[in-house]
Amino acid sequence: ADESVSSCPTGCRAALAMEGIHPASIPSFANATIQEVFEGLRDFRNLTRDRALEALRKGLSAGQFEQAAVEASVLSVLAAESWEARQGALCAAAEALKVWDRPDFRSALLRLVPRLLVDTEYRVRKAVAPVLKECCSRDGLSVFDSLSGVVLGDIRDKFRRTLEEKEEDPNLPPAPPSFLPDTEGWRSLETSMSALESMMQGCGAAFTPRIDRAMLDLLAECSRHTNRFVREYAYFALKNAFDVCSQDAFLESVAPITVGLVQAGIRDNWSQVRYAASVAARAFVQKAGEHQDRFFPELLGNMCLNRHYVAEGVRLYSQDTWRLVCGPQGGARLLVAHFDTVLDAYIAAAEAPNHAVREAACHCIAELGSRVAGSPTTPTVHREHFTHPRVQRLLQTLLASFQDESWPVRDVASTALGHFVTAFPVDCEDYRAQLTDLWFEQMADNIPSLRRNGAAALAMAVGTWTDQLWDDVTARLAKTLPSVVDQPEKSEVFADYTPSGPFSVPRPKPASFEDKPDPEFMDQTMYSCGSVAPKTFKRRQRVKDSGCMNCANEQPKQLWESSEGMVHLLADLAMLNEASQETAREARAIGLAGLLPALASAFGCSHYRHHHLLKQRVCERLPGLSTALGSQRLLPHLPVLLKVVAECAAQDTHHALREGAKAVLIAWQRQLPSSDLEAACRTAGLDPKAFLAA
Repeated sequence: ADESVSSCPTGCRAALAMEGIHPASIPSFANATIQEVFEGLRDFRNLTRDRALEALRKGLSAGQFEQAAVEASVLSVLAAESWEARQGALCAAAEALKVWDRPDFRSALLRLVPRLLVDTEYRVRKAVAPVLKECCSRDGLSVFDSLSGVVLGDIRDKFRRTLEEKEEDPNLPPAPPSFLPDTEGWRSLETSMSALESMMQGCGAAFTPRIDRAMLDLLAECSRHTNRFVREYAYFALKNAFDVCSQDAFLESVAPITVGLVQAGIRDNWSQVRYAASVAARAFVQKAGEHQDRFFPELLGNMCLNRHYVAEGVRLYSQDTWRLVCGPQGGARLLVAHFDTVLDAYIAAAEAPNHAVREAACHCIAELGSRVAGSPTTPTVHREHFTHPRVQRLLQTLLASFQDESWPVRDVASTALGHFVTAFPVDCEDYRAQLTDLWFEQMADNIPSLRRNGAAALAMAVGTWTDQLWDDVTARLAKTLPSVVDQPEKSEVFADYTPSGPFSVPRPKPASFEDKPDPEFMDQTMYSCGSVAPKTFKRRQRVKDSGCMNCANEQPKQLWESSEGMVHLLADLAMLNEASQETAREARAIGLAGLLPALASAFGCSHYRHHHLLKQRVCERLPGLSTALGSQRLLPHLPVLLKVVAECAAQDTHHALREGAKAVLIAWQRQLPSSDLEAACRTAGLDPKAFLAA
């Protein structure tokens, strides 16, 4: 009893306690007889069955149990009424088949397979597959040939589902109409697909002659099935077909038929199916070997795109596949070798109804501008492939994505356009005014990351078109920066949620104990701008003077958010100008320093609900801004800024703001002479000794 308790995990003990079962009541099966083990295998408790199976596994490896006794027990328990007994017996049979070669026992099991494959219990049907795999590994194609009619016939028979017929009681009123969701009602279809996959694995290379057109047509039909689990198993079965098939047969008859199926699978809307298809895609290109170039027009673009897919399993697996396919030379050479088909895949993905796919497409297009093409002054060897028509196609796609319904798509498209302006300034020239307007609109968005990334992208464009944009951008910056002064007291915010959770769905932001939620904003419907609900539109017509809070429910722009976007832009322009070697650098720095009074005015506003958020952003950017402008340009405006920073560092309501303000004070102490800081403190009415000591 003590051993049973100690070997039961904490979570397991909790689950048992909820069911009124004490862990001590579950046997450990140490030194158990074969009869006791099989009694455990038919127990209604899953933990008991697992322990009994582990005891059987150890006993078989140690030669503790007699073959005849094990086989007789398996065949006897398989006839039991309870599904737990049948499942346990099948698991025991699979373990026994691994240990010894007994043709009569395998024959007896195979005679029962047709009945067990259509068992009413899913877990029993599922347990048939390991038995078939072990039998095929021993007897090869003869097992598949004897059961192919049953397995393949069941797949065809269950491909179209029907409701189970039930006798109606004439004394009861008619039952309401029934319907079957996509995930229910397919009965043994999924498990028969699993059985087929296991037989392929067991037969190995000998299965090649059975991969004929009829087999491939059946798998193709399953890969297009309504049920996503059937599609998933179809792609795992295709993966096994690719693995066991000889390369000659694969290239001649299998690959031409299945390449389109793999292409469709790695674009599937369900992540589980996309992952299974990604597994099949890797097996496909590895089997193709040195001939894989033949199939890159169909596969390469979507394989590359899945490296940025939102589902982590798909993304990481696709990244590993990409490294295997491309090798140490990288993938740029492959992309430009099949450029038009790759661009077709990217642009089609940018128009997909799934916002996660559109976001991944924008990531891939951004890579073309930032990593593959180079710039006019530092071109790469692949730049010649970026012809004007191709660049225009990509630009039009990014411009459409910049106005997408989903804010993560807009975010990535905005940054991608910044890279494209740097890489192709001449091609982007006609869109300069439109892009500038879109970036300024983005810097007033309700999403914090959009405001910051929009400023960074516009700064990239200003760095490329400095003469054309500097005066216009700084004039608009000067006009918008003090907007927060007119902010109404009851401001709104989208920052109560982290920028992006799984599948770009915002999740609640952890709140500290001292944060008191405003009842006016509690128990309200929460919308996710990045999710697929409650709206399904891919494009939207923007309402004038509205933000992105929810694309179907437009919210008024918040003036403090417009000011925050300008704070990011001011800091980015200052750092851009600092790195410039142009003769106008000094004059531009003086012009930016002239905006510090407006920054100080916006920084000091505290009359609205969310003033601490703007102050926190200012504190985040002040160290970099101070360094970029230089001490001499900062000093005239330091007292006003210093006073607000000191107030932020002294308050204890908003911890992030307090730590950000302290970081600014530390940065200024390192950058500025102590005499200048003391003078600024006195001007601001602060105690210099207390300030310097802090």
